Amino acid sequence: MSVTTSVVEQGSVCTLKLSEAPALYGLKLGMTIEQILDLFPGSKEDAELHSVLLASPGRFGNSTFLITPSKYKSATDYAGISRVSISLLDERVSNFTIHFNGPLWPDVDKFIAKFGEGKELPPPDQWEAYAGMETQMKTLTCLGFSIRVFAGGEDGSLNYVLVQDLEADKKLRERRKKAREQPVTNH
Repeated sequence: MSVTTSVVEQGSVCTLKLSEAPALYGLKLGMTIEQILDLFPGSKEDAELHSVLLASPGRFGNSTFLITPSKYKSATDYAGISRVSISLLDERVSNFTIHFNGPLWPDVDKFIAKFGEGKELPPPDQWEAYAGMETQMKTLTCLGFSIRVFAGGEDGSLNYVLVQDLEADKKLRERRKKAREQPVTNH
């Protein structure tokens, strides 16, 4: 498997598999729309969200939607979270980003340490820093998934955690590449 090979070559210390990716606030890679909506009581009655979810997926089987927890009965369970961006591939969660309302972290490592509490994740010094943003963004690449953490913005208003299914990402890239390689036919 190419993802596994490239991760090992990079010297990653994270040997967690996709099935071991952490759940964050109940969200987990591979979930269905129904399972996501169950986390946010009242979201099934949200006409705006419902219309987005009824739209057909993109031509590659992908779609994206946004949840604002403060709109629903579960708001207290998501205190400090401004929104959750969810991407689907073939009607399953392929990645999700949790956007926070702060706090301001002095360094991304402090955010990672707090975020990692109670999770089986390597410590911050084993995450890869983003060049030029070493104190703000780091990524942990495991066997089948990655987690990116960003700490920044005024009072931490741009803080986020992105969890991504690397196999789903690869599948979507391959579909797009295949479509680009198809000859254009005129009717």
